[in-house]
Amino acid sequence: MMDSSLILSDVCVRGPRRTILQIDRLEIPRGDFVGVIGTNGAGKTTLLKICAGLIRPDSGSVTLDNNDLTRLSAWRKCALRRHIGYIPQSAEYNADLPFTVREVVSMGRTSVRPLLARLNAQDRAIVDRWLETLGLSTRRDQTFRSLSGGEQQKVLIARAMAQDPQILMLDEPCASLDFHWRHQISEIVERLHRDTGVTVLMVSHDTAVLPPTCRRVVLLGEGCLLGDGTPEAILAPEILGLAYRGDLIAATFGGRRHIVGARSAARSCNI
Repeated sequence: MMDSSLILSDVCVRGPRRTILQIDRLEIPRGDFVGVIGTNGAGKTTLLKICAGLIRPDSGSVTLDNNDLTRLSAWRKCALRRHIGYIPQSAEYNADLPFTVREVVSMGRTSVRPLLARLNAQDRAIVDRWLETLGLSTRRDQTFRSLSGGEQQKVLIARAMAQDPQILMLDEPCASLDFHWRHQISEIVERLHRDTGVTVLMVSHDTAVLPPTCRRVVLLGEGCLLGDGTPEAILAPEILGLAYRGDLIAATFGGRRHIVGARSAARSCNI
């Protein structure tokens, strides 16, 4: 088993008019749960794709299991990425494809099998186990596109876990979901981290969906790493103020950390 340590060193991604991401040093040891927050355009999705080996930085190194993803051949990089369960933003996958739930989850096993190899009995058992674990067994024959947004997200998580990943990367998994589904998806990710020990790297605009098991938060702003530490340290108003405008207050309810504007909090207290 790989040690799953992920190290970014002197990473730079440049755009036509600006630097999209500049990370001098970021290390994620095996078993960590890291939440990534920041403003729109801060470089959060770019960071996740760099870590997953989906895009190559203009300079620097991205080391996974002592292998630099920026220097590997396409074949070797593909083999290493089998250890990464990557779930993109909803806008980046085609929800209209007419696959069944079971077929979508089976894609997680296809990615770890030799090219053109059929799934065997063990693969099918793993798929069924994850359908059962995530409460999708009764939906297995439904088309993916017939599901609600929250149910689709559960299917994508099951697909990623069917790979038996050492690192689970999620890009805004609760975006566009209602309160019920945001809470449920957050709890699922928390349970997976707790029960399997998988390393989690989770991008979110909403700090409230980062579960209590998330004990480390990375703050990005304009492509730069502005903070890296415990939620208590990074979600302090003086640190958040490095990226966000306005007076902010962090409040904890039920182990979850909510960020609100000072004026909104004052109005709520006066109701």
